[in-house]
Amino acid sequence: MRRLRDTLADESTFAIGAELVTTRGIIMQEDSARIAQFADELCQDEEVDWISVTDNAGGNVMLAPDHLARRIRDNGKNALIHITCKDNNRNALESTAWKYASEGFENLLVLSGDYPIDGFNGMAQPVFDIDSVGLLHMLHDMNQGLRIRGRKPNTYLRLDQTDFYLGCAVSPFKLTEAEQMMQYEKLKLKARCGAHFVIPQLGYDIHKFHELICFMRENDLNMPLIGNIYRLTAGVARIFNRGMIPGCVVSDGLLERVDKEKQSEDKGRAFFIDFAAKQFATFRGMGFAGAYIGGVNKHADFRAILDKAKEYEGADWKEFIPELTNPRPKEFFYYATDPQTGLADPGKLSEEYLGAAGDWARHVSPFYRFSRALHDLVFDYKAPLFSSSRKLFGYLEKHKTLSEVSYFNERMWKAALFECRECGDCSLPDVAYLCPQSQCAKNERNGPCGGSLADRCEVTKTGKDCIWVRAYARNKYFNGNSKPLLERPPIIKNNDLNGTSGWANCFLMRDHNAYLAQEDGSK
Repeated sequence: MRRLRDTLADESTFAIGAELVTTRGIIMQEDSARIAQFADELCQDEEVDWISVTDNAGGNVMLAPDHLARRIRDNGKNALIHITCKDNNRNALESTAWKYASEGFENLLVLSGDYPIDGFNGMAQPVFDIDSVGLLHMLHDMNQGLRIRGRKPNTYLRLDQTDFYLGCAVSPFKLTEAEQMMQYEKLKLKARCGAHFVIPQLGYDIHKFHELICFMRENDLNMPLIGNIYRLTAGVARIFNRGMIPGCVVSDGLLERVDKEKQSEDKGRAFFIDFAAKQFATFRGMGFAGAYIGGVNKHADFRAILDKAKEYEGADWKEFIPELTNPRPKEFFYYATDPQTGLADPGKLSEEYLGAAGDWARHVSPFYRFSRALHDLVFDYKAPLFSSSRKLFGYLEKHKTLSEVSYFNERMWKAALFECRECGDCSLPDVAYLCPQSQCAKNERNGPCGGSLADRCEVTKTGKDCIWVRAYARNKYFNGNSKPLLERPPIIKNNDLNGTSGWANCFLMRDHNAYLAQEDGSK
C-alpha cells in the first residue's frame, strides 16, 4: 500500500479519495452493515487512494471513526481519520492521538468540528477546549517529540516522535470580505502549525475553488490541495442553500437549476453525476492534487462519477467553467476576475479588497478606541507603563487583601464591558477586544470556524455577527490590509489560570502573551 503522503506528493498522480460517514448503532445492524459493505467495496476499487472516515459528522452521535479505519487499513487502503475538538478536551485528544499512532494510523484530518445538535436525553455539552489550530500545534509537537514535565521538579522528558500526516480545512465560499479573509488568514496559521495538506469545505462555485489555489500559490502554501466533490441531490441542494449544514453552500441560481433537473425522468440523477464528473475534470485541470468524493453511500454511485469523469479526460476543462460557476449576489472575491477565463486573476487583487467598500466603522465604538489606546500605553510588553504596572502587581500579589480588591475591580469592569468569564488567560487584545470565551460558541482564539453564514455565527442563530468578522472590521479600519490579525503563533488557553486576575497574569508574564513573545522573538 502506497502511503497517502507519497501519493499526494507525486505530481504525476491525481489522487482519489472517498468519504465514509459512519452511523449510530452496532456495525452489524442493518444500516451500519451497509456502510461496512460500502467500505469493503471501496477498498476493492483500485482507483481509490484513500478512504476518509468522519467523526460525529454534523454534530450527531455516530460510531467512532477508528473502527471502520481499521477495517479499511486491513483491506489494504489508506484510512484518513477525522479528529475534532467538539467532544474531547486536549487530554482526550492527545490520548486518542497516541492510540492512533500506536495502531499505525498516520493520516488525520484536523477540524474544530460541528457544534453538537443531539445527544442522550438532550443535546451534548460541547467541549472546544482547544480549536483546530491548537490541535494541529499539539500533533505537530508530537511529531517533533512532545516535551512533557518529568516527575522531579524542573525536569522534562522528550517522548517518542509520532509520524502523523496532518490535513486541515478551509472555506473559500464565504460571502463577505471579513469572513473570507479570516478563512485565508487562518489557513496560513494552520500551515505554520504543521498542516501538510488541505481539503476545502463544500461549495459549487469553481471560481472560488480557483481563487483558493491561487491564494495558496501566492502565499507559498506548498501543500497538496484536494478538491471537495459532494454529489448533490435535490433535497441536499435545498438543505445547503438554506444554510442548514454549516460551511456548505449552494447558490440560489444553482438551486433553480437543480429544481428543473429533478423534474426529469431520473429525478436529476444523470445531471448530478455529470456535474460531479465535470468538477473532477476541472480540479485536475486547475492543478489540484486530487479529488475527495462524498455524498454517496453505494459503490455503484461512486463509480458512476469516476466513469463519467473518464469521458472528459480528453476535453478542455475550461469549457466547463460557465456551468460550474455559481456565485451569490454581492459575493466577495479576493482577486479580480479574468474576463477571458471567468476565473481569478492572480496578478490583480479585487477593487473591493483594496478599497474602503466595507462598512468597517460600524464595529468601531469609542470604547474600543479607548481599549486600543490603553493597551498601547499599559498592557503591551513594550508599553511605557508596562514596567511600572509589573512592579505594582508584583507588590499587590504579596498582600492578599490588596490583591483581592484589585481583582474585584478588574472583574467588575471586564464583566460589564467585555462579558468577561474570568478565564485568567485573556485574549481580548488578540480578538480586537471581543471575548472569545463568552462571545464565541466554540471559544475560537485562532480565527473563525468554517460555519458562519453571511457574517452570522452558525450556533447562536440570533443574528449576531461572528466575533472574527467584527474583529476583522475593527482591524481593517485602523490598519487597512497591512497588519493581519493572525500573523502570530497559535494561542492555546492555559486553564491553570481560570478564576485568576488576567491583569496580574499579563503583567507578571504568566499568560499566553509570554509564550507568544518568546515565539516571535519580540522579547
